[in-house]
Amino acid sequence: MTFVAERPMRRISVLCSGLLLCALACAQDNPSSRALVLNHVTVINPGVSRSERDRTIVIAGNRITAVGSAAKTRIPKGANIIDGSGKFVIPGLADMHNHLGTGYVLPGPPVPGAEAGPEARNFQRSLSEMLRWGFTTIFSTSHSSPNLEDFSNLKRAAMSDAAALPRFFGVGRAISVKGGHASQPAFASYLPETAVEVREEVRAMRTAGVDAIKLIYSDQTHTSRPPLPVMRPEIMQAAIDEAHKSGLRVLVHAPTLQHAKAALRAGADGLAHSIADAPVDQEFLALMKQNRASYTTTLSLYSAFADVAGWIRRLEDMDERKMISKEIYDRYGTPAGASKYHAFMGTLKPGEVGYIAGNLKTVHDARIPILAGTDTGVSGVLLGVSSQMELVLMVEAGLTPMEALQTATINAARFLHNEKQLGSVEAGMLADVLVLDADPVADIRNVRKIYRVIKAGVLYDPGKVGGSVFAAK
Repeated sequence: MTFVAERPMRRISVLCSGLLLCALACAQDNPSSRALVLNHVTVINPGVSRSERDRTIVIAGNRITAVGSAAKTRIPKGANIIDGSGKFVIPGLADMHNHLGTGYVLPGPPVPGAEAGPEARNFQRSLSEMLRWGFTTIFSTSHSSPNLEDFSNLKRAAMSDAAALPRFFGVGRAISVKGGHASQPAFASYLPETAVEVREEVRAMRTAGVDAIKLIYSDQTHTSRPPLPVMRPEIMQAAIDEAHKSGLRVLVHAPTLQHAKAALRAGADGLAHSIADAPVDQEFLALMKQNRASYTTTLSLYSAFADVAGWIRRLEDMDERKMISKEIYDRYGTPAGASKYHAFMGTLKPGEVGYIAGNLKTVHDARIPILAGTDTGVSGVLLGVSSQMELVLMVEAGLTPMEALQTATINAARFLHNEKQLGSVEAGMLADVLVLDADPVADIRNVRKIYRVIKAGVLYDPGKVGGSVFAAK
């Protein structure tokens, strides 16, 4: 895919894991020589639940240097000025549960490592495409490459200001159990059989520079399928203890209340999915608060599990620019396609859709930090559009648009211990922002109305692409 930078630029190709990055990497020849100014915009800061009209934002290099009244803020001489009258600026968005797959293949394993042809998994390509959808931060909750160096290289490349990639964080490889969820070879999960093995694997991922550890602790019965083997409690405990010893937090795939509570009692620091099988109770809320644990939503995944044909119709409607081909949507929208999907992936049990929405509101009202995440890469959770739709689903579950935006901005930055640089539109912050044509606080669906994406002070036009959205220029 190609972005068009609207400032003097040089093109940089990032070679990562032996693969040429399929994105245009743009940077100023001299970033400090010419400021970028967004003039007369409305600034929305979800962290303080505030919108301010007629503001001027000054960006120099990769930082925001000033945000103030348009009438009073000094515009640097020679600045590249964009008249933002009628436009809205929000922090760049984050998807905190993403596997960097497309989700296009029907049916497919939850992480479609077996994709073929033009939809074959390409981590760099998928990551670059997410920037086009307004996501300047991505957190991977498992990286399905057996080589941890691939994860480290991608993370290093994405952190460059010159790369047309969202900032990339993640857990490296997930840890599961033989025969359990995500245990097939395509997932590249660790499958330890002893406490000694799992401690070694945690240490290996710490060395690779992961940002957290991911454990699978679920029998998957919430999808109406026969139970799968679950990790032994002593192995889970050893993994959590070793992670904490290494200064790493532990996220757990535990969509059922029973397994989630067990993981929290063992010291888990966050849940990678909403609870699906029952209403959360006071014990659960107390454990979450005690652990200062985060709660990642993945409403997109559950919407696909509940009714993939209906879900795909909603995604197609959300895709205003038609960035995903109709043929992809049609794979899931026919009765035959939907039947094939649910036969492989399972279906939520009756009542679980209500539990999921109700639990999100209960957890939010209990002031537990919520993170926006989709499980993109699972079949039917389509790249980019699902991440936008996740915010819509949160509002439908009872959050306000501003509260939904918080889950994908300031909450994500805080989880990453990066709130002094990301998640707000303020002087001193990294210049990762979106310029929208309509107000997302008035209608959360307006997050799709992207005028420009800015990452590290570089301005990108998401609509100007040549040929395939994945084609390098």
